[in-house]
Amino acid sequence: MEHFDHHHCLDLIDALNDYLDGELSATSCAELEEHLRRCPECQEILDSLRQTVELLHHLDDVPPPLPPALEERLIDQMQRRLQNRRAKAHTL
Repeated sequence: MEHFDHHHCLDLIDALNDYLDGELSATSCAELEEHLRRCPECQEILDSLRQTVELLHHLDDVPPPLPPALEERLIDQMQRRLQNRRAKAHTL
């Protein structure tokens, strides 16, 4: 098993976003691709970053709906707080 200089990995990890965006120079791109062929740890990081970017591109601006039970509990809690505030306001 080949031993890697992981200090070099740290330098290259900073370039992964630019690599995925196609913003690296040809020389930097070739250097990074050569390193990735020999370094399974950096390849794993690149794969994770690629998946994360893919997920982010598929997210809508609208958040996913809350589970019904959670939504009901939150509404109930907000209503109780509102009632408590009204009750306090009447006693002042």
